[in-house]
Amino acid sequence: MDRAQEVELPAWNAEGATRKVAAHPDAAVAVPVKWLRLFVALQLVLLAAGAAAGLVIRDLLVEAAAAQADAGEEGLKQIEQLSAQTKALESEVGLLRQQITSDAAEDVIFLKTLVMKPDIDPVLARSIARSVRRYSELYRRDADLVLAIIAVESNFDPKAVSSVGAEGLMQVMPHWKKVLGITGDLKDVDLSINYGLQILGFYEEMYKDLDMALTAYNRGPGPVDTALMKGKDPKNDYAGRVKRQYERLKKLNARTP
Repeated sequence: MDRAQEVELPAWNAEGATRKVAAHPDAAVAVPVKWLRLFVALQLVLLAAGAAAGLVIRDLLVEAAAAQADAGEEGLKQIEQLSAQTKALESEVGLLRQQITSDAAEDVIFLKTLVMKPDIDPVLARSIARSVRRYSELYRRDADLVLAIIAVESNFDPKAVSSVGAEGLMQVMPHWKKVLGITGDLKDVDLSINYGLQILGFYEEMYKDLDMALTAYNRGPGPVDTALMKGKDPKNDYAGRVKRQYERLKKLNARTP
């Protein structure tokens, strides 16, 4: 996480080691990857169930159209009731599909966390997966990128504290508590991921480039701006380390058991 001065965060940011440890790039992954494929297959089955419910809705609509052809006043009332039932069922199916998609995404993140950190407490892994899914969707970030940053910053240790005071999974510096109005412990899983992604988004708005934003996240904007003014490349190896972990995570998507 950055080591620089406080920065005024613009209003668009609504919500929301060094003790850095390597992310164990050579960790064995065979068993968790099998789990990953199994969970994805299970979610596909559930999606198929949702599709079947969609067919029920279609049949109801066909039934309503057939009845309307020769319906009297009483028939029209029945059609109105059937239409109301159909709309209610459509809403329920939509919510079911949304929930299945959300649960499937969280399960995949959970299993990838186990792959990246095989000795992690499963309860902690589930908490990380839940927050990564939530805030990657909220801030429109690739969940794999979020996991890659966590791997490089703290090696999935929410209690990590750097020599300069950066804390938690995303190694947020304490001065951000004042800038962002953070109340709570920076070692909290949900809080760290939320505000870490806000800070990254702020830097990406500043520099319009992900590699530069990642560099500022690690070094702070002061050293980055100073290097740019001198015509030098401000990048260190941080963005490359994050990208290597990111590519490792992406490969899990297509890997066969």
